[in-house]
Amino acid sequence: MSNNPNLETFVVSGNGAPTVHLPSSVWKPPYLKHLELGNSYMVDPPCADKTNLQTLSWVVRPLHCRKQVYSKFPDIKNLKILLKDDIESSHIGGRCSNPIILDHFDYLKAVEKLSISVSIGCNAALPEQCMYPSGLEKLKLSGTNISERDLNVIAMLPQLKVLKLENAFHGTVWEVAEGGFRQLTFLLLEAKELKQWVANFREHFKELRNLVLRSCNCLEQMPKGFTGYKLESIELEGCHSSLVASAMQLQQKRRSKDLEIKILDPKYDESLNTHTHTEVSM
Repeated sequence: MSNNPNLETFVVSGNGAPTVHLPSSVWKPPYLKHLELGNSYMVDPPCADKTNLQTLSWVVRPLHCRKQVYSKFPDIKNLKILLKDDIESSHIGGRCSNPIILDHFDYLKAVEKLSISVSIGCNAALPEQCMYPSGLEKLKLSGTNISERDLNVIAMLPQLKVLKLENAFHGTVWEVAEGGFRQLTFLLLEAKELKQWVANFREHFKELRNLVLRSCNCLEQMPKGFTGYKLESIELEGCHSSLVASAMQLQQKRRSKDLEIKILDPKYDESLNTHTHTEVSM
């Protein structure tokens, strides 16, 4: 591919093992705009700036997830990162004694979509109250260990419309920050340890249309005062039976059929489902 100077898009699929290390010539095409590598492929960061690059999906070592690396992509708009541990002699038993703390991401001024996934066993963590690009519209965090304070920082992103938290928050209480999530239309929350969710949906989630709750085993009810006037659908998968009942009660309170419920659980009658699966791509 390095011999094709006009190449703009390069996609390599593959999600198996082991990881294949690609040559640095991957970065050579001068007009490369979109580089998407499957989870089986890894390449070292480029030496020179890639000013045309707009989309990057790659597996990266935590030690390479730094400002000096991502500053080489000044116009990147869609960034998808899968973090895998860097096995070196300085590691103890194949892992660092302390997690590698990543840099903040607020310097990525052009980024509109950001996905950060931490693979199982990877000893990496986001910094406390991690800062993100102010123009961010879609954010996915998977396998991270963020706190309630971190969520409150995310809540204040002025343009955020889609938020996916997949096993990213391990707290037992989430009290949404005042004035948070004003533009959010889609929320996916997978939180196995969450017991209490405190939110004023007239104040916090004014534009929310679709809510997906997964593996909320300890959460027994929707937030008190939950109205969700603009809410169009709630999808529940592997959630506490009381939470399912709470969502069904909300549908009854609305006294209309404009709120659709989807329950992805074999122990529930399919007749309870009122809509098809809702998903938002990242």
